[in-house]
Amino acid sequence: MPCKNGTRKSMDLAKERAAKERELERTCPYRALWRELVDKVYNQRGGFEALSATEKLYYSVNVLSGEVYNGGFDQYFTNTSAEHYRDAEHGLVQLGATNSIKLLRQAKEQLFGSNQVPKSQTERWELIRKLNRPTDLDTLDTDFYKDLDNLDDKLEAFALEAGLVKNA
Repeated sequence: MPCKNGTRKSMDLAKERAAKERELERTCPYRALWRELVDKVYNQRGGFEALSATEKLYYSVNVLSGEVYNGGFDQYFTNTSAEHYRDAEHGLVQLGATNSIKLLRQAKEQLFGSNQVPKSQTERWELIRKLNRPTDLDTLDTDFYKDLDNLDDKLEAFALEAGLVKNA
């Protein structure tokens, strides 16, 4: 029975969360900025290269964070997202995200050693396979999840200061 085993309560909580998410999608300036940047990258002429330097920073660090939270550094480096590794690295430095930059560089070192991170996904796969380095990316992932840099707060402050969002 739904009421006795807590299913009804779980369903109601899920509906509340969904309603809050819909409201945020409608009102949050950072989500609007994200949608705008994704549209520029994937649907407009010039794609990522057409973004301003501040947009590239914001986009690249968000992609890095999203990939690591979704599937760890392994997912970040093996997906197309790592095409923007240098921009993400630069962005973390600009944001003063010292812990995040340390973890990103350690993950890069574990996978690629002293080699540069190839822009091409296929070249990254081939280099990872060729080097066949021992990795402990799970530990780095766990440390990233602790978010000692308060990365979202830094990104929001950056977006405000850079004029990417108004009246947040």
